[in-house]
Amino acid sequence: MSSAPTTEPFVVKRRGLGTTKTALFLGTLVFGLMVLLTLGIVLVQTIRGGSIREPLESVWLAWGGTPLIFAVGLPVLLVVGAITAVEESREADVDDVLLTVDDAGIYLGGEAPRTIPWAEIRGICRLERQEVNDEGEETWEPRLVILLLDEDALPRSSKAWGPSCPWPGTHEILGRTLPYDELVTAVARHAPHVRVTNRGRVTD
Repeated sequence: MSSAPTTEPFVVKRRGLGTTKTALFLGTLVFGLMVLLTLGIVLVQTIRGGSIREPLESVWLAWGGTPLIFAVGLPVLLVVGAITAVEESREADVDDVLLTVDDAGIYLGGEAPRTIPWAEIRGICRLERQEVNDEGEETWEPRLVILLLDEDALPRSSKAWGPSCPWPGTHEILGRTLPYDELVTAVARHAPHVRVTNRGRVTD
């Protein structure tokens, strides 16, 4: 007896600065630039017939030899980072998962991760709430909200509509913010009966 077909889960992971692979990429890029700088100095001085030692010392021994110490230690850090990246690729890193949409329901990552089954979900929406940041400035924060109540039973405050999380990718440096249409498509694929809406800015 064949099992019922399942649909591939829609998963959004943290991909901005702060992940091991991103740090590894940036470290490799910096190391490559240092190698190119050294080779460039050697090549230019060779063509000119001048001293190679003096310009290299002026670059790598500046500020008490800090650039040289950094250049020597960076390969060690890259090796450690590569080992860490390999280990992470072998095991599912739940901390990097911001959102999952599958046949069972929706998983919200973050500080208080939880999974909400489709049977409890009455709708999904994107909205923006006015909040005060660390600098004391008022900003509009986009959030993903899982509606646990029918439309006509929603209270005035959007904070009581159901569990929510920051819109995936919003707070990542150089990360990719989740396009609204991709979420709509993912939900329609796994739970076509659940409506996804974009409510814009709401005032509680």
